[in-house]
Amino acid sequence: MELLSEYGLFLAKIVTVVVAIAVIVLLIVNATQRKRQRGELRVTNLSEQYQEMQDDLAAALMDGHQQKLWHKAQKKKHKQEAKAAKAKAKLGDIATSDKPRVWVIDFKG
Repeated sequence: MELLSEYGLFLAKIVTVVVAIAVIVLLIVNATQRKRQRGELRVTNLSEQYQEMQDDLAAALMDGHQQKLWHKAQKKKHKQEAKAAKAKAKLGDIATSDKPRVWVIDFKG
């Protein structure tokens, strides 16, 4: 019986040492990975999101017939803008947008 209790105590000591070594190794690996990570920059075009919200709101305030005419006009407008952008690209003109831009910088960390 004494042999079993000594053996159990020995196993408990071994498990404690192995867990302590594993924790130390994990801390070292985690610290080296943090040093290696570089930041990232994510760019999201907020203008498109705000334009879509504005269009949805405008469409919600119109009745059925007005919505149909408005959607038709918007479709025509987008088609003309795409055609103009394509023509600019064909000429090799680097397009700089005349639209106002919104910049939001959000730092995490």
